[in-house]
Amino acid sequence: MAHKSTHMTVNFSARSDKASSGHFVSLGNQRFYQIRNVDSLRPFLISVVSSDDHWQFVSSTGGLTAGRVSPDTALFPYITVDKLHDSSTHTGCITVFRVKGLHEERVWEPFNQDQHDRYAFSRNLYKTLGGDALCFEEVNHDLQLAFRYTWRTSREYGFVRQCEIENLAQTPIKIDLLDGLRNILPAGTPPYIQTVSSNLVDAYKWNELDGDTGLALFTLYAGITDRAEPYESMKASTVFCLGFAARKVMISSAQIGQFRRGGPVKQENHTRGVRGAYLLNATLELPPGKSKTWQFVADIEKTQSQVLGLRQRLSDPAELAQSIDVSIEQGSDALTRLMAATDSLQLTAEESVSAHHYANVMFNVLRGGTLVDQYDAPAEDFRQNVKHFN
Repeated sequence: MAHKSTHMTVNFSARSDKASSGHFVSLGNQRFYQIRNVDSLRPFLISVVSSDDHWQFVSSTGGLTAGRVSPDTALFPYITVDKLHDSSTHTGCITVFRVKGLHEERVWEPFNQDQHDRYAFSRNLYKTLGGDALCFEEVNHDLQLAFRYTWRTSREYGFVRQCEIENLAQTPIKIDLLDGLRNILPAGTPPYIQTVSSNLVDAYKWNELDGDTGLALFTLYAGITDRAEPYESMKASTVFCLGFAARKVMISSAQIGQFRRGGPVKQENHTRGVRGAYLLNATLELPPGKSKTWQFVADIEKTQSQVLGLRQRLSDPAELAQSIDVSIEQGSDALTRLMAATDSLQLTAEESVSAHHYANVMFNVLRGGTLVDQYDAPAEDFRQNVKHFN
């Protein structure tokens, strides 16, 4: 198993009435706030935080932008919130299931805004009270399947998308899936050029797949400059997947339509001049009441030596998956300790009051920072600060 399952009990027989509501729930060993039937609300923006340098802004529609440190080092294009709500059709996550029945094959695309009338479904959103994990869930009442994915972060490995498909039926189900990420930015993409001349950036894109490990590299063929000078691009954005031994990987979005129509897809080892993607194709069989998990791991600004080290670690997927889990837990613990130092943790008779206080302090810390060592500050730093501002 690539990561810890967030298995929960779903009341399959009770179909959604599409009235949204909020609840506190426990998934695994963490506490979440759940919004049921989130698709009945107008799109809204969600921030996912970490104890390190990650930034991630996600629309309730599934569109997102993310990166580390600043927009200069983005994994997905940094755009305004109105565009973010509309970006789920071309940026970020995409999932397509071809569910094989006795007499027909049915196509299900969780979170696809254009398929509201195809199935009876429930869409729910979960966020940890700590603010460092966000889970999207869709329950298909007709096909008796539930799919969920959760965004988390890791200091060493970047952004982790953990996925789970669960069979709620009393019979086994066979599924052919296509799942992954779209519009992945190569390392070194200038944010201004991406904003005003994105087609020019596309022309420089160079995407490669290491077929042995499934590690994809997203780079610029050369640095983008108007000057007549050599300008090499020496770093890469990376994506890999854990959880499937037998799989095909595509590094562009060119074959999505063919898969939707029931056709076969081919692995892509190299694409150029097109937007990068990481799409996994695999087949699985789910016994009644069982689930399957997998995960995508993406990061930015990897040097050649870091890529080589990551490739070597992918030779032992089980050990790497365990290391990723440990890193995620360490990051969550570090965030809790950081927030505890700001008196954000309360325990009251009303859980909503404690959660609201934590969120208020969290945003204050995001705006103004916090002291590194309680209320002690180095005297020289304080002197320089006074000199600078006075």
